[in-house]
Amino acid sequence: MSVSSNAYYAGTTGLSGKEFAEAFFADENQVVHESDTVVLVLKKSDEINTFIEEILLEDYKKHVNPTVNVEDRAGYWWIKANGKIEVDCDELSELLGRSFNVYDFLVDVSSTIGRAYTLGNKFTITSELMGLDRKLEDYHA
Repeated sequence: MSVSSNAYYAGTTGLSGKEFAEAFFADENQVVHESDTVVLVLKKSDEINTFIEEILLEDYKKHVNPTVNVEDRAGYWWIKANGKIEVDCDELSELLGRSFNVYDFLVDVSSTIGRAYTLGNKFTITSELMGLDRKLEDYHA
């Protein structure tokens, strides 16, 4: 089992029974806490497996967002990170050697936690409040 704070069974989700109830109802857990955590759940497919193995775990985790945690959950990839996760479908298309656009990617998106949007051929899930935390972006063809 992973010890990362972004692991699937981190925090109260790793507890059960009386331990869960005590942690869940503890005074410190009765307050809403601000979080910059985002989650992206992707259905497994050849394209998504390539994205996970060749982009997310190789380049993205090492150079863009080291908080990315990826877990294999049977037919799905469960990805959790602080801040944001961005998927550049142009980069994935080059890696696959064929056309793969953001709409092809969205077919494999099962669930998200955070603010998800597409801009051009990129998919982003972020904890930022668009228009408040940062200026809204627009795509000009």
